[in-house]
Amino acid sequence: MLICISLSINSCTNDIDNVKNNNDPNAEQVLANGNDLVSVIAGGFNSWWYGSNSDVYPALSVAGDIATCSWGNYGMRTLSNEPRNSIPNTNSWSDASVILQPWSSYYSAASSASDVIKAIKNGVKYYKDDVDETNSILASAYFLRGISLGYLGLMFDKAIIIDENTDPLATPIVSSYNDLITAAIDDLNKSILLSTNNTFELPSNIINGYTLDNDKLLKLANSYSARFIVQAARTQSETDAIDWAKVKTFAENGIQEDFGPLGDNGTSWWSNVVLLSNSPNGFQESGGRLDMRIINLMDPTQPKFYPTTTPIANPSITTADKRITTDFNFESSVEFNPARGKYHFSHYISTRYISDPNFSDGSDTKRMITFAKADNDMLLAEANARLNNLASAITIINNGTRTTRGELPAIANSATKDQVLDAIFYERYVELFNGVVGGGFFDRRRTNQLQIGTFRHFPIPSKILQVLQLPLYTFGGASNDPTGMVAHYNIESNPTRTDDTNIPTFN
Repeated sequence: MLICISLSINSCTNDIDNVKNNNDPNAEQVLANGNDLVSVIAGGFNSWWYGSNSDVYPALSVAGDIATCSWGNYGMRTLSNEPRNSIPNTNSWSDASVILQPWSSYYSAASSASDVIKAIKNGVKYYKDDVDETNSILASAYFLRGISLGYLGLMFDKAIIIDENTDPLATPIVSSYNDLITAAIDDLNKSILLSTNNTFELPSNIINGYTLDNDKLLKLANSYSARFIVQAARTQSETDAIDWAKVKTFAENGIQEDFGPLGDNGTSWWSNVVLLSNSPNGFQESGGRLDMRIINLMDPTQPKFYPTTTPIANPSITTADKRITTDFNFESSVEFNPARGKYHFSHYISTRYISDPNFSDGSDTKRMITFAKADNDMLLAEANARLNNLASAITIINNGTRTTRGELPAIANSATKDQVLDAIFYERYVELFNGVVGGGFFDRRRTNQLQIGTFRHFPIPSKILQVLQLPLYTFGGASNDPTGMVAHYNIESNPTRTDDTNIPTFN
């Protein structure tokens, strides 16, 4: 069971086929009844959600200078150190779950989807009110596997592509992140085709509190395809090489409403975004703050890095953006330990969940938006801008959250391409602040705006490498891997900077 062990340390559906137990059904028996397909898919979606919203969420946010936090939980202190350290990709790292947990969860989800697809291809049918709606389950299974492989491609330098034909006894073949994204888009296209040619409504328990019909699934698959193509880019040069016409088509056919499940008070559907806001369910005033680079974006008179010696004379910012009061709050005190680096300091914290009844803090029963309409809008605007359709891009920006929520002036029709792109990324960092796992990190990565030495992707987790009998490796470290893309295994940490003589630069 090499592939089973290597893909998911915690679970793999196929292993029940290799253990004789007369009291437990094997995978074929579990999936022999069409009604069971729904429960398997529902469990798979919850695994995917857990992979995206648990330990990795705060880690990517602070590593990308979106939020800032010095606490030792979830790798936040380790991965936001200045100067940057390598990822300590060892079994003994206390926060190894930051990379192992999404790996395992995404493979659990992809495995569930593959089992369902295989069962359907073997003749299992799903009936709803005596009507054959097997294609609805098949469409959701391809979608689930597509978004699982897609996030593996966003987060890891390489991984293993699985499908319904994967031999669980075979030695796994490791594929590049580009190949993972290609496989993800292929699955999403299959979901799009099935959703286009069929009319259906999936049970609301598949994604908690969100009823997927064929039209919504079709739009989601298009939006995720656009997201994966764009945010998989590791550098500005890879961003420039994107097929932006394809992105434009996907985004044009994407979502027209916010997407996300309802929370269940932290039982199964919750998010660690709770740690990055002033939330009674998280760290409260001690939660992660807005990184100074976001504050500087809203008020350029503020520094990009919090001074380590002399405090900021006036840390309360001046901006015409109304979201500074609806989405964020000024805190006069900073709860972080200065010995861990004053560069972690910030006086602003996210409070959007307080004023927005449709925006969850991650541990309640409101909707946890994981793909905002504004996100799809900005993907479409960017595709138009990259294709030099500036008038279309400007219209999308001016009709969007920049004016409706921020109440900022409209972008002039004479705006240059760079000005249009600046306005797009302003919305991506402010409106979409911590709106989805890795969102800001991936945007910084693809525009060469990560700090020198920041990993550009995760290595395969150490436990998995050992099972596969592959050499240990990692990424990042200001001295070991300035680009964040050269594999090595020097995991010695750098001392925290204590003055302002060596301010980080970006690449």
